[in-house]
Amino acid sequence: MVKIPSDNPPGDTTQLATFMADCLSERGVKVDTYETQPGIVNLVAHSGEGSPHLILNGHLDQFPGDVGEPWSVPPYSGRIADGKIFGRGSGDMKGGLASLLFTFGILAQEEGVPGRVTFTGTSDEETGGRWGALWLLQNVEGVRGDAVLNGEPSGLTVRIGEKGRVPFKLMAPGKAAHGSFAGYVGENAIMKMVKALPVVEEMREMRAVFTPETKRLTEEVMKGYEQQYGHESREMAEVLRHVTVNIGVIRGGTKDNIVPARCEAEVDMRIPLGIDPLDLKVELESRISGVDPSITVEWGRHQSTIIESTYTSSQSEIASSLWKNSKEITGTDPLLSFTSGGTDCRFWRKIGVPAVSYGPRVYGMGGVDEHITTDDLVKMAKVHMGTALDFLHSRSR
Repeated sequence: MVKIPSDNPPGDTTQLATFMADCLSERGVKVDTYETQPGIVNLVAHSGEGSPHLILNGHLDQFPGDVGEPWSVPPYSGRIADGKIFGRGSGDMKGGLASLLFTFGILAQEEGVPGRVTFTGTSDEETGGRWGALWLLQNVEGVRGDAVLNGEPSGLTVRIGEKGRVPFKLMAPGKAAHGSFAGYVGENAIMKMVKALPVVEEMREMRAVFTPETKRLTEEVMKGYEQQYGHESREMAEVLRHVTVNIGVIRGGTKDNIVPARCEAEVDMRIPLGIDPLDLKVELESRISGVDPSITVEWGRHQSTIIESTYTSSQSEIASSLWKNSKEITGTDPLLSFTSGGTDCRFWRKIGVPAVSYGPRVYGMGGVDEHITTDDLVKMAKVHMGTALDFLHSRSR
């Protein structure tokens, strides 16, 4: 699977989807494919009937392999060496995807497995999920389920939640003029943006609004950051309490001797528990208007990209089953975790379906030499299988 590129952009998952569908078809499983946009292919396969109904979910698309730095191994080699599996997507999330595919394939062939299991292989996850998980939930019957087990990389922790996301673009208008008259003729759009960006950065002062339950949960989850991120964990864990702001792209001007008539800045803002995206939008627009009312804010590419923080109770059946199986396989009490990124799980949580993630530790995610260990892959597969069986049997009694 690592040898089949599925970079997003461009987001084409046709080859990988075909490979996975063939794997299941060879085992007698019927697979439905949904190409929601050119090259964006989603897979759905069912086994069994009735309840309980467990969804196994993972995404096919991945970060691009070319990040402007050289890899020590080819990014699509799938090379296995020294107990490590190298390649773009090995951790995020073809390792987890392979484990879920394996789990589903075994369950589909086993007799006496109660309830129903559905495998959903989604695309477009890296760009918001509008044409992937969200589209399936809005257009395909039988993918809601009673619970979701996802294979995103979680560092072998029981991941029960994630921060929300509010992406936006600032647009500052100016008035072009010859650069030799700058300051006297024309309006410099870049200088307008320079004044606005510190106000955007100040949004980091906004803190999570906790209930007693979410405060306890967050404090417990913060303990898991040491296992996931090592020495950086103390500072990184603070992202669970605060809004984070990343000014990722700035565009402006056409030539050094022309006063720029336009400047744009693209910003990724992540929000913790208890902050409503709508309240944040109102606050930011008010602050920007106070700096320069001519600067406008464009919110998200699509509504699916603007999301609040979501979580599943650690006491839910699926989370409890996952915790139990992780402990049995790894020999240690697993930590609970949140992710500061986003996953498909949020779409199920938003409609009231418990959703949890369990995946390997990933090294070099988004950078060069991405890899996971074969030991983590085996442990993950055992935990996925055990969790699925426990959930299906416990709910069928």
